[in-house]
Amino acid sequence: MDFIFKYTWVIFIAVMIINGIIFKTRSDKYIADNPERKEGYDKLIKGLLIYGNIPWVIMAIGDLTGITYGIWDYFNPKSMNPMVLIFHFSIIIIWIRGSIWIYLKGGATFLAKHPGLITFNGPGFNKEITSPVIIKIFWTLALAGGIAGMTIMWLTTPTIPGH
Repeated sequence: MDFIFKYTWVIFIAVMIINGIIFKTRSDKYIADNPERKEGYDKLIKGLLIYGNIPWVIMAIGDLTGITYGIWDYFNPKSMNPMVLIFHFSIIIIWIRGSIWIYLKGGATFLAKHPGLITFNGPGFNKEITSPVIIKIFWTLALAGGIAGMTIMWLTTPTIPGH
């Protein structure tokens, strides 16, 4: 079991790649309807794979170099471990860049014109979000959840298995 916690980043990178493949497959029908969307979808997939994997690559570097000992270290930024701090800093930078893009640089409108990335799924419904306002609300809620999670990590001392 220690192996899974030491190399969790492999799973996260694999999930990001699988999500990229799923989104690429999902986008094919929109590109078939409007080939001019291809360049936009290619940019979205590239951005998803690059920005979505930055924290996991940092985690991999920390674990492979022995600076960190697995995923549990990343739940304790108060340890001031340099790799953990870089990991958290990278997430904050991604949130800032994402917020600037969504709110100020037309990212919500871009996503609305390239549906399929943001969806609401549930029993009996699959709704692709094509409203810039709803996309901004979705981003705000996701960002608030992420900030709440990171705040809890900074304000509490976790019980770390094996430490």
